[in-house]
Amino acid sequence: MMIQWDTAILGFFHTLRTPRLDTFFGALTWLGSMWVLLPLSLLIAIILAWRHRLHTWWYALYLPATLMLASLTTWLLKRLIGRDRPQLFEAIVALPTDMAFPSGHTTQASAFFLALWLMSPVHLRSWLLLPVIIMIAVIAASRLYLQVHWFSDVLVGAMIGSGYAIGIWLLMNKNARNYAQ
Repeated sequence: MMIQWDTAILGFFHTLRTPRLDTFFGALTWLGSMWVLLPLSLLIAIILAWRHRLHTWWYALYLPATLMLASLTTWLLKRLIGRDRPQLFEAIVALPTDMAFPSGHTTQASAFFLALWLMSPVHLRSWLLLPVIIMIAVIAASRLYLQVHWFSDVLVGAMIGSGYAIGIWLLMNKNARNYAQ
């Protein structure tokens, strides 16, 4: 199923192509990959668990759990919906072999960076919010620039990842308050 604005947006990104942007977005897109985000989330979890001496082990697991659940949801939706990847223009990278909807990189980047932001000290959050939004948006844009996703793929991916980050955070903090009482 192709939506008219999906085609228009991919056409716009196609007009931006330059060798430098090809290299930039080809490298940047890896920041949404499980190959990068999963080891990083596990490293952060280990550091948090060690630093807090396992008193708040559930807090240390928040980041990798959020990332894994969001990624699993994306994997399931790709198989259930079965939307083909765009082929309007030549892709800059080899087309991934899985289906397009929703964007895994965008889902994973949204889950990871928003969860990391929620874990940051409250007094730093106002300073960190814009960089987090920019990081997620640029990773999503990389998928469009590389011509491997439709806009609706990345939009829904961002919604799934953000939903998991916020939902699990709220659930954990509600349970933490109940446990403390």
